[in-house]
Amino acid sequence: MPAPFFTVGPFAKIEERLDDFTSKIYLQKLYNETVNQLIEVQQAYDLAVKEKEPDVAKSLKTQLDFLENVVTLASNNFASFESEKVYYD
Repeated sequence: MPAPFFTVGPFAKIEERLDDFTSKIYLQKLYNETVNQLIEVQQAYDLAVKEKEPDVAKSLKTQLDFLENVVTLASNNFASFESEKVYYD
């Protein structure tokens, strides 16, 4: 992240708040994309199980487990970012 242009005064505070806001928006966008992908993979996995396609289901289950871990990690990171408390080592 580049150094702030303003270091004192009202514009410095505004720049800091704007940077914080844009970071939160970007994190939320990434989180939403991951959750949407998780939903799609879950639906595809359910269909593969229903259609009795074990190879496809196994592959999708691996993707599903990975995305669930990503969502958990992202949730912990977001909570840590919001509260400045570390939720993991």
